[in-house]
Amino acid sequence: MKTVGIKVYIDDREFTDGVDLDSETFYSFFGRAKDFRTAVPSPVEMEKVLRDIISEGYTRIYCVHLSAKLSAFYSVMNGVVERLEEEFPDVEFKVIDTRQVSIGAGYVLLELMRAVERGEEDLETVVENVNRRIKIRFSVLEFNYLIKSGRVRATVGILGNLAKIFPIMSLENGELKVVAKKRGLKNVVEKIVEDLKTEKPRMLGLAYAGEEMKEIVLELKARLQDDKVERVDIVRLPPTLAVHSGPKMFGAGILTLE
Repeated sequence: MKTVGIKVYIDDREFTDGVDLDSETFYSFFGRAKDFRTAVPSPVEMEKVLRDIISEGYTRIYCVHLSAKLSAFYSVMNGVVERLEEEFPDVEFKVIDTRQVSIGAGYVLLELMRAVERGEEDLETVVENVNRRIKIRFSVLEFNYLIKSGRVRATVGILGNLAKIFPIMSLENGELKVVAKKRGLKNVVEKIVEDLKTEKPRMLGLAYAGEEMKEIVLELKARLQDDKVERVDIVRLPPTLAVHSGPKMFGAGILTLE
């Protein structure tokens, strides 16, 4: 498995997520740096990774991406693959939109890997099936980064900062959706727990950005974990996503099992 890191720009410096920028270094910039943004790698960089894989003798390549509605990575990779398909007709490429980010994308990738091992060919159906079984809830306690990235309107963000009314968001068909708004952190946590509670066997994933958010996800874990939870993962939001959410983001998600 190979990854292609998204570019992260902090003030006037360029980094590649997962290459020369780890989470600890990235989060240390909050409070010191002023400008954060991301950009997909160039087609040349993407093509090099695929050519390296082909040179190793692989004839089937799966390119799995974050939601195409939230990142241009998927569409750019499609263009790269179209060119390589002409040059390498014996190599099968599949470019896959997970319609998820973070925990959800991880769940889709896990199920895709299992499907490939079983010899399944219709991976789009696999993605659709997994997405129906995923439920994600997350929130941010500071709107400045979401406003700057265009994820929320400025008026909504300013009112949220002032009134301490926080959105609870989900991913639906690859898009961010606000499913509720609650005043105060306690009510946000209560709503997330309420939405994710189920008696079905499931996996539980939790994500947080800044270190101060870890305590919140540990509370969510304690309230959501029971004997029907077969696996628990706690991850720190990678720089690629935290650029847009800011450090005060936390969330949880479940994948119900068949």
